[in-house]
Amino acid sequence: MRILFTAEILLTIGIILFAASLFFSGLIIKRLLKMIRRKGIWILLMIGTLFMLIGSIVHIIKLTVYFPALAASTPYDLLPLIAKTMQVGTLEACMILLAGIFAIVASLIYFRWTST
Repeated sequence: MRILFTAEILLTIGIILFAASLFFSGLIIKRLLKMIRRKGIWILLMIGTLFMLIGSIVHIIKLTVYFPALAASTPYDLLPLIAKTMQVGTLEACMILLAGIFAIVASLIYFRWTST
């Protein structure tokens, strides 16, 4: 199994940059909420940031632990390692999905508050 480590590292950098953008947008929303005398939804963006960072940590673990083990595995060990790698990938995808859901919910609430 061949893995493109440069692509995987670029994906990790992209995830971390997206987490940083969620963090800064949460700070901006926090300041904007003071203008409309509302509070609280910026926390959703911060929770999304945490989920993105957890997703990037899981991705780094997958890169450093499971991919080298796949490259050095015997045919008898290959199937359990592939299954474990897929489980870790599913966890990573769920963390990124939850971050997106929190960001969308916060954006929809803010849009609702400012459009009425």
